[in-house]
Amino acid sequence: MARIAEKITLTEKQEQILRLFSNSRTISVHLQLRATILLCCSEGKTNTEIMAELGVHKKTISKWRNRWAVNKEKLSGIENKEKGIAYQRLIEEILGDYPRSGAPSKFSAEQICLIMNVACESPEANDLPLSHWSLSSLANELVKRKIVESISTSQLQVFLKSGECETSQSEAVDTHTH
Repeated sequence: MARIAEKITLTEKQEQILRLFSNSRTISVHLQLRATILLCCSEGKTNTEIMAELGVHKKTISKWRNRWAVNKEKLSGIENKEKGIAYQRLIEEILGDYPRSGAPSKFSAEQICLIMNVACESPEANDLPLSHWSLSSLANELVKRKIVESISTSQLQVFLKSGECETSQSEAVDTHTH
């Protein structure tokens, strides 16, 4: 037996914001599509009709129809309190992706600080026959000092670029791999 899709009714303000999103060329395509889906739902179209019109899967339509329904009370509760951009941001938040957990960080904040400290040191001061660090020599030194078990030169480069290490040397780390 087919489930009956949640009916979507929009206030004038909600419809105006969703149309703004749907027609915008400056917001993400995902947000634009989700707004369009909700506008179609509010017009009384079935998931099958919307699927044919927009070329999206029924599950996607159901997801956004249900997400809107779940947040209906939240929206109506603040619609008259919030004005302009604040209300628009709430709708944007509802149509946004939920945060994803992702993989845990491989390096702790302490390790990153130690990596940056070593990168800012002169290799000559550590009795190494180098005038400056290369990514591979720095990676080897970090493993030798047991700061990390292993680190790729590309990951090291990400840390160094984000930290922009300052040293007395003009070029402390040669980020060009030879």
